[in-house]
Amino acid sequence: MVEIMGENQVKEASCPVKKGNGINEENGSSRQILDEAAETLRGLYGADLDTLAIERLVVGIFFTGVKLSNGCGGVAYTPPDVIRNAGNRILKGSTPTIRGMRAVEAMAGNIPGPFAGVIRLATLNALSVPFFENGRYSVDESGDLSEIQSLFRNRKVCMVGAIIPLLKKLKELGAAEVTIIDRKKETAEEADAGYGTFVSPEHTAETIARCETAVFTGAAIANGSIEQLISLVHEDAAIAVVGPTAGFVPEPLFRRNVAIVGTAAVTESDQALEMLAEGGGGYRLFGGCVRKFNLVNFRRLRQLGWDCFLS
Repeated sequence: MVEIMGENQVKEASCPVKKGNGINEENGSSRQILDEAAETLRGLYGADLDTLAIERLVVGIFFTGVKLSNGCGGVAYTPPDVIRNAGNRILKGSTPTIRGMRAVEAMAGNIPGPFAGVIRLATLNALSVPFFENGRYSVDESGDLSEIQSLFRNRKVCMVGAIIPLLKKLKELGAAEVTIIDRKKETAEEADAGYGTFVSPEHTAETIARCETAVFTGAAIANGSIEQLISLVHEDAAIAVVGPTAGFVPEPLFRRNVAIVGTAAVTESDQALEMLAEGGGGYRLFGGCVRKFNLVNFRRLRQLGWDCFLS
């Protein structure tokens, strides 16, 4: 396999299915998934978790990033709705400085202010980095989602949130049908170029229900729509979640039958945060301060009869 090109490499695509305005909303949120990731990390770190703190925070235009006191960094997509809705809260209230906050508090979501959810997500991603290197997970570092051709060949593929590099490859991979669900005008223009059929967000449920391979960007985690999207996928269909926002321990997604998480770990925390502070997006991050890899759920792949393609 080759490297997964997640989250449109510039910013993650907006997802049309959601309730509320972000991952802090109780309904239609990612709270349960992130709670499960936090619980997994508590078990993995034990008492060592209490020694970690947030050393630096950058809330960028496209991504939010944190650096922990152990040097590990994490990034997460900053949903446009969160940015739009933050104005009045920032003007009317005051929030304490996040720098120096214990990582365990941020991980639990005990963060004041309008960006609490995305800061929590970035912190979870930073805390997860060491466990992608110690053999705990099946990590494939050699390839791109498009190299798992059985995911696409002769199959009905639905992509929620455009991953443009992958979208361009699906045509040559022999997908039976490609549908794209996204709010952005740029996505419709890509579809009009012949890479797939643009589907109105109003038809999200029926479109996902009939697909055989569903591809969701990490934006669905950040904006709170991931649980709902997964629930729409047929039990025999394959699910991939891609992008650096999905960079936390994968057990919660694997439990929900996600077959592959194509994500990235920050390798140069200071460089990554400087890029975000300057308004940089995915292209700049992938230019040298993150390491891309695939987390493989072999249990799910065996259920689908595809383990042989990853041997």
